[in-house]
Amino acid sequence: MKNIIPISRINAVLESVFKQYCKYSDNEEDFESFDKPWNTKLFHQKLISFRKSNPKLFGAIYDTLKTNLALMNLVSDDNVTNCVSKLFGMKLSDFSVSDQMVRLDVPEDVRNIHGWHQERSFFPQNRSGLNGLVCWLPLNKATKENGAIHICVGSHKEGLLSTKREGKRDGSYTTQISVPEDYVKKYEDIMVETNVGDAVFFNMLLFHRSGKNISNELRFTIQSRYHMSTADDFIPYEFVNYYNPFVKQKLLKNNFDCSDIPDNKRQPPVV
Repeated sequence: MKNIIPISRINAVLESVFKQYCKYSDNEEDFESFDKPWNTKLFHQKLISFRKSNPKLFGAIYDTLKTNLALMNLVSDDNVTNCVSKLFGMKLSDFSVSDQMVRLDVPEDVRNIHGWHQERSFFPQNRSGLNGLVCWLPLNKATKENGAIHICVGSHKEGLLSTKREGKRDGSYTTQISVPEDYVKKYEDIMVETNVGDAVFFNMLLFHRSGKNISNELRFTIQSRYHMSTADDFIPYEFVNYYNPFVKQKLLKNNFDCSDIPDNKRQPPVV
């Protein structure tokens, strides 16, 4: 869908990214002369450097953005939700939304990029996967160089595949639940380059992956999942009791009471 996301919504999310960077890096003075510092090459350079030098604090930025109000406003914008309704031919009252997030993909990342996968492998709300979809949208232009999304058109017709959850090297790596290559090679690999304001909607069963970022800037994107909650195969499901343990340690060091924060447990993805 071309040019459906208001630029004001996008700037609000990017400003939130910038403010979280300033909070955790304590480095705002370098940007005092810029009206919109989040659109500068300097900000990309600083954020890339910050991830290398402070990966735990970078993770705190990532986790904080998951509950950001500007993000919530964007994924519930009328232009977005109207597309969801039209694609399914259902009313807005039929849908739930979950797991909205901002991705900050740095150049040459090998830790957090998924291979070919189906979204349903990670998000089990609609059991078949056919009654849900993903909204993928860029906050800066998504190109071949910075890792635009790749899709296999028609691959959702394969249904939900029985795939294995691959072990993580450590806590900094993303869990992989990959589609076997024998399935992928049956379809054409199409890269979808998008401008700021565009959005890509696709079925939860579609084979897709991010491209490799070989540029010198981050790729900022948003992903959100919409589920037909009135369908028979829907289950209200959420990941519970998860928090960034590094942030908790930081709070404790600053003498904040964290006794009401439970043990850090999160259900594994359902395969």
